[in-house]
Parts: sequence; structure tokens; C-alpha cells
Amino acid sequence: MRSRVVTAALVVAMVGVAPALAAGPAPLERAREAAEHTAFEGVLHVRWRDGDVVRSERLTVEAAAGALVVHGRNRVMAGPAFGRLVSHGGGGWEEMWLPSLAPAHRPDGSKYVTTAPVDGPKVAGRASRVVEVRHQGALLERIYLDAETGLLLQRDQFDAQGAVVRTLAFESLTIGHTGSPPANPPSKAHHAPEAVAPEHLGRSAVAPGALADGYERMGIYRDGPVLHVLYSDGVYDLSVFQQPGRLRRSDVPPSGERVTVGRATGWRYPWPGGQLVVWSSAGRVFTAVSDAPADQVLTAVRSLPPAPTRELSLLGKVRRACQALMEPLG
Repeated sequence: MRSRVVTAALVVAMVGVAPALAAGPAPLERAREAAEHTAFEGVLHVRWRDGDVVRSERLTVEAAAGALVVHGRNRVMAGPAFGRLVSHGGGGWEEMWLPSLAPAHRPDGSKYVTTAPVDGPKVAGRASRVVEVRHQGALLERIYLDAETGLLLQRDQFDAQGAVVRTLAFESLTIGHTGSPPANPPSKAHHAPEAVAPEHLGRSAVAPGALADGYERMGIYRDGPVLHVLYSDGVYDLSVFQQPGRLRRSDVPPSGERVTVGRATGWRYPWPGGQLVVWSSAGRVFTAVSDAPADQVLTAVRSLPPAPTRELSLLGKVRRACQALMEPLG
């Protein structure tokens, strides 16, 4: 399934591993602000569980003057002046998210309980303060913040059984590095999405105002044939991409876990940035990407209403009518 929707999904996932969190409870908001205002560079080790296999990747992260760049298989840049951009294989920057598209508000995240920071172990040689995020008594995340700056040093995510399913941790970190800040893109990039008002959506679009488990719609964006609906519960973001097409099992990697979404069969994939679920329905391909726990992502996407079927053309209606008339004669 080689399409721009997969590229966009990967961008969201990779930016999610950068040390910046959605606005929400005070300690997490402080971590987001620290990432925007602190100059640093370091090596981030990402480990995630993919079924019975533990996978890992190392990323180089640098930030200065409000801009942040993640170097891995692709480069991802985020900054207040130019939004989010991606560069494939050392090529030019491609614009994926504009600053003007940032949501004006987010839910308050009140469904979660965030503990007060306590002293934690050293991470990358730096003293930490530990915060836990819980939902209905279950531990979802343990977050290690730099005691001096508030930067996110490590983030452990747990499944419903209490096992660690994803860890992001700095192996080395230098605060206030003297290198050059990440360079701004030399010129405007392409493929930037545009905001879409709900009343201007086509009949085939699936974009309800809310999903199960407290996810509220933050915005609707279009980039060519791809529609992107952004949701948030105040701590985690969930992006649902949709575009015309059909999905076969051979179109997706074989390692995915088979899941059901409504009447459709889909596949779930753990990624360095979280979870990805892909399925097709009524002539549309859907891809959901989030850093939320897997069970939350599945609960939310399963609450999407069915994709409306395409209305038949006049010729199609005539053919169906003729078929109905001929069937009794067969």
C-alpha cells in the first residue's frame, strides 16, 4: 500500500517519539514547553514490542531556537515557524503540517490521573523526576522528566497486563549544545494539507465529532485525495487518514495482528511512535495512528460509524432495475 497516507502516518508516528507531548496535565505540558525552549542534542533509543519480538531503533535528536530535528531512516523536523516536515533519503523537505493548522484547544485529559513528580533514577547521566499516568487505576505510562529543565528523558508505556510495550529513553543527552540550530527549509515544500470545515466534507467522509473513550475531534485536513481527521483525549492524539481505494492482505506487511473494525478486517502494527491500524470499508482505505495504548486505539476506531456506500450513478441504477426485472424470468 504505497500511498501518501502511509507517508503521513509514518510522519505522525516518528514525530511522536520526539521529546514533546500533547498539552494536558501540568507535568506533561511542562515537558512540551521545555522541548520548545531548550537547546539540546542526544541519542534516543526506542524499543517496542511487536508480538513476541522486541524491536529497537536509535535516533539522533537535536533542538535549538524552537526547532527540533529527528534523524533516523528519514529526517523529521518540527518547529513553530514551519510546522512538521519530512525528508526521505536525504532529499528535500516535504511539508506535512502547517503551524496555522494547530488546534486551538484540547480536551482537559481529566479521564487520566497524573501523579505528583517524585525523585527518580538517573537517565543519560541526568537526575530525573518521575510521573505516572493512570486510567481507572491501571498504569499506562511512567515518564521521567529532567529535574533541571523538565525535558522528557524516558517514557515507558505499559499494556493492560502491566508489561512494558514501548520505551523511549535518551542514552546520551547534552543540554545547551553549541552547534548550529537546525536550518530552516530553504523554500516552501509541497503537499501541505488544508483545513476543511465539517460542512464542506463529501458524503463519503467519515469524521464524527467524537469517538469512544473521550476522543474529541480537533480538526479536519485534506491533502489531495487524503482526508486526515485529528482527535485527542487531552493526553494522546489519534489521527485517522482515509482515501479512496481497497485493501488486500497482500498490500500490507505480513507481521500485522489481524483485528476487526466494524464489519471490516484490519491489521494492527506497533511502530516506534505507537500504534497503527489499517483497514478498508466501502471503497475507502483507513489508517489510524496514535501514541495511545493499543486497546484505546482499537476502542476509538471501532466507534467510527460505517463508511457510507457510494450512491449508484444513473446508469448503475438502470442496470440494477433491469436486473431486478429479469431475475424472475431466469
